[in-house]
Amino acid sequence: MQRYRRLTLEELEAVRQEFIRFLASEGIAADDWEQKLREGSTDVEACLDEFSETFWEGATGAIACLEHRPDSDSLWVFHFAESAAHVIQCTKQDGKVHWSQGGKNYAQEARGREIFLMLEQGALPCSEDRFNEVRDQMTAVTHQA
Repeated sequence: MQRYRRLTLEELEAVRQEFIRFLASEGIAADDWEQKLREGSTDVEACLDEFSETFWEGATGAIACLEHRPDSDSLWVFHFAESAAHVIQCTKQDGKVHWSQGGKNYAQEARGREIFLMLEQGALPCSEDRFNEVRDQMTAVTHQA
């Protein structure tokens, strides 16, 4: 079972050089790849799936924090550790700002999948400084109340 979806043609084009290096590491020369494409070889599907899996694993492994703005009145920031995520939510409702936070534990090998699912929902990578900035804002506001 695949943990991640296959990269789209547009995404593959954006990481073309990495894909070429991947093919080379698998011992597949450019002319061999072209022949497999022409013949509609089942190797093509398997190769695309394997590269996509490798790509997403590397991409999600490099991400520690995400920021998500599902609408103009909501901000969610996430910090991903090895086996747990921390989330802070800020929403504006009826002219008031509401803060909440929570967390989720997951198996260490599920970390990449958790990040991938958030990316698929529109979250974007952000710095740990950005996460800390939002956490500090929440802390300052909740201590004033």
